[in-house]
Amino acid sequence: MKHAKTAKNYTKCMLLVAVVVGIITIVICGWYIWSRPQTPVSPQPSDAARFKTAYSRVANDNRFVFASAGEVLEKFESGSGLIFLGFQQCPWCQQLAPIVDEAAKAEGLDKIYYLDIRHARETNDATYKKLVEKLKPHLRTDENGQPRVYVPDVTALKDGRVVGHFLQETTADGEKATPDTYWTRERRARAVEQLRQMIRAMR
Repeated sequence: MKHAKTAKNYTKCMLLVAVVVGIITIVICGWYIWSRPQTPVSPQPSDAARFKTAYSRVANDNRFVFASAGEVLEKFESGSGLIFLGFQQCPWCQQLAPIVDEAAKAEGLDKIYYLDIRHARETNDATYKKLVEKLKPHLRTDENGQPRVYVPDVTALKDGRVVGHFLQETTADGEKATPDTYWTRERRARAVEQLRQMIRAMR
């Protein structure tokens, strides 16, 4: 009788151990499965790589970051940074982008905030209106005498104040410049220096 009780207790003990081990195994397996992604996640391209895809003339290690309209407007309110407004289809933007990047690298600036304003300008939406309001003293006017953000537009901000606004040199009388022919070595050098001065003013 005593032997039967001992065997019964042993069976219960082994059953309890098996249940505990089973629970622990389930927990460990569940954690392992939960902690691993179900499908491989494709690495997201960096902002520099994305910008290089849109602006092929810039270096692979360019300093451009894609900013939202909200982020850019916040910079104009109280932030600091170098803002590049443009869009991929603009040939003048394509030419100026690597020049801005060169200046940023020379001054140790790690970010150039880029905002594509093509749609905003075409629709004259709230974002575009706010940009015009902030940049008004620095903007040229259109055929109707209204201030307009002509691209590319590069602005240096410090604590929400405009401390620099890139001004492209005018062409000589009779010069028929295109985006490809305008940027001579001399003009490029002067543009880089102007942009470097703008970046220094942000400090």
